[in-house]
Amino acid sequence: MRKTGKKVIHFYNNSGNLDNVIRFLEDVQKKINYLNLNVSVEGKSIKITLFGSRDLQYLATERLKDLANRYL
Repeated sequence: MRKTGKKVIHFYNNSGNLDNVIRFLEDVQKKINYLNLNVSVEGKSIKITLFGSRDLQYLATERLKDLANRYL
């Protein structure tokens, strides 16, 4: 039996460039398609909440970190 739950990840847009945030969110939408996501953007702060299997959350977290390093 797989454990499910939610995980919250926070990112910060150091550059403040809105285009980078948009590209980041577009890639998240393309690459994370096996979990439910909620994304909140307030100023330079980005909050992503993952819902689903913990194994998949772990994999998604690694991919999100890679995308954040590329765009943010």
